[in-house]
Amino acid sequence: MPVVSSSRRKSARSRREPSSDRIEEDYPSQHAGNNDDVEGGDDEEEQPRRKVKQEKKARRRARGDSESDNNAPAIVDDDDDDRIDIENFHNQPLDKKEGGKLSGIAQDWEMIRKQIHQGSFSLAKEVATSLADVLEGDNANQALSEVDDIMKTLIDIDHEMQSHEKVLSGMHQQLLRGEPVEDAVDLYEKEVKKRINDFNDRTTRKKYGSNDQYVQFKQGIFEVQKPGENIPPINDFIPREEGDESDDDDDLEIGGVTQDFKCPITLTMLVNPMKSSTCGHAFSGDAIRDYLNRGPPSGKSCPAAGCSQKLTMGMLVADSSLEKRAKLAARRAQRDEDDSDDDDDEVIE
Repeated sequence: MPVVSSSRRKSARSRREPSSDRIEEDYPSQHAGNNDDVEGGDDEEEQPRRKVKQEKKARRRARGDSESDNNAPAIVDDDDDDRIDIENFHNQPLDKKEGGKLSGIAQDWEMIRKQIHQGSFSLAKEVATSLADVLEGDNANQALSEVDDIMKTLIDIDHEMQSHEKVLSGMHQQLLRGEPVEDAVDLYEKEVKKRINDFNDRTTRKKYGSNDQYVQFKQGIFEVQKPGENIPPINDFIPREEGDESDDDDDLEIGGVTQDFKCPITLTMLVNPMKSSTCGHAFSGDAIRDYLNRGPPSGKSCPAAGCSQKLTMGMLVADSSLEKRAKLAARRAQRDEDDSDDDDDEVIE
């Protein structure tokens, strides 16, 4: 059996062993006959790599297209979207089932209006009476004129909010009668605008002369400035404009009234006044309680002169606004009396 020499074995071993840095530079470890198998394996590994690269490119292209179309309107499938189509809402008639929604919106307008203006009107009236008490002459006139403008603005806003409320309520009533509402948005906007324009076209007297808040505002100022005098008709506070009735037409004018800040029972200035919700007379709180407690549970006749209305404690409500006006009027009257006494002293000297 032939024996391989040691030099030949060493040469063969050197060809088979890899280099120290594991990189075969001069001699491939595989024969040419095995190259096909290796290349085939590389192709199989390359295919998934290519697929991954293609998917990444596709995603980048899709993302780029999405970013370029940021401002374009999104196309929504109507079958998958329950929201109202605002563009075509006005062309969709409302029927009876939508009536409850309109009624709810109208009530929201009413609630907001009352919450906002209940405090605003009271504040404006309190500020006006306080200014009337502490200021005189031109300073008083200028300050009260500014508050008067604020009061009128509040009334304008109040009427605008009422317009929204009344139009929605009218549409609700129309649906309850079984009448469909066509072009709901256009109808709503048109009717609200019509109500506001009609109000703005009125004269100052017609806008504010019949408004209870404005009447109370003017009366409160007069009571403080001229306590004990008859309050003139509201039209005396508002200049006549073209379109107003003649000032000589007494039938169209509410007559003047006198606000008496004295209690009909004690005949002294009202203290913690309580006002009757039936006849409108006011009394000092302790005095009217004592008066009614001495009568039957069913109530007694009103103690005000010439009034025969039945009166119980349940018909009385505390009136803080009247109490403030009474105090201001009393302070004003006392100041005027002191000024009169000073004038008399100067004449005597």
